[in-house]
Amino acid sequence: MRHAAIVISVAACATASSTPSGMSTSTGSSSGMFVTTLGNDTVAVERFTRTGNKLEGDYLSRFQGARLVHYVADLASDGRIRSVAYTETRYGPNAPPVMLTTTTISDGTATVAVSRGGVADTARSGNRTFSGLAVGRFPGVPASAGIYEQMLIAAHPAAGDSAVVVLLSPGNQPAPSTSIIRTANGYTYRSTFFGGWTEQVVTDPSGRVISVDATAGTTVGTVTRRVNSLEFDRLQQAWSSLAASRGIQAQASPPDTVRATVGAANIEIAYSRPFRRGRTIFGSSVVPWDRVWRTGANAATQITTSRDLMFGSTHLPAGKYTLWTLPSANGAKLIINSQTGQWGTDYDAK
Repeated sequence: MRHAAIVISVAACATASSTPSGMSTSTGSSSGMFVTTLGNDTVAVERFTRTGNKLEGDYLSRFQGARLVHYVADLASDGRIRSVAYTETRYGPNAPPVMLTTTTISDGTATVAVSRGGVADTARSGNRTFSGLAVGRFPGVPASAGIYEQMLIAAHPAAGDSAVVVLLSPGNQPAPSTSIIRTANGYTYRSTFFGGWTEQVVTDPSGRVISVDATAGTTVGTVTRRVNSLEFDRLQQAWSSLAASRGIQAQASPPDTVRATVGAANIEIAYSRPFRRGRTIFGSSVVPWDRVWRTGANAATQITTSRDLMFGSTHLPAGKYTLWTLPSANGAKLIINSQTGQWGTDYDAK
């Protein structure tokens, strides 16, 4: 997974209705807890509290190993985020140093500062320009539901209308954009991130986020639901212990490698290993029929051979390639592609 945006700036917003009933601005207090599932498996949890002009929360995820992100945002009176800071801690052997990111928003500019283990990351720091209303978004995929709520306070469209926001994040240029489209029972978020990332957000009459469905329009396929109770601290301890004892196996789709000798050729296949998690895989939104699939998870599956190979009558010279599959209801086609090192959504038929 890639890091999503830290700051969202509204580039073009239609005339919005008044703030939904029960959706406070920076006064008063609110809180929420969310559970994110992939099939029947819990892969992320979140809790947040908002008091006055301060929004603070924790997001715990098992994507790419256990990681905890603590975020604090300072809000303007109309719900805009004036500044946001988040600290990301990963667990397990060889975990990267703690990353701290702060973003301060002024007229037309967001100043982003990133450090890792106390050392400034100048490549990902700097100024990001924008126009219009600036709101915030929590980094990570799927995004924080607590920040979703805050974004709707600052930039929700009227019924039947939409708002377009620009995502501003460290090292992500040019910035992708997201459309927030008002629906009968909530909103649709459609982003240029990963070429058409779409999530369905359901809200209650007061504007609180009830669920975020990413099963049909994203590569993560998760569902996030608001809950009344959550054993956050117990899960944090369990997931960090699992990461410490099992390392990469604590990831949602851990990387794996298979090696074999075929004739005189030494062959290696490197992939990330997905799990069923109670879902129907083929012919569903997970792996649809007649659509190229990465033949694994995360980065594109890679094959390396030390000698030339023959696949039927097709000659494959020695070297490194990526493996893809075109599944159908009647079988599947294996695709060997000369592009390597790309993410699993970046298939290029050329």
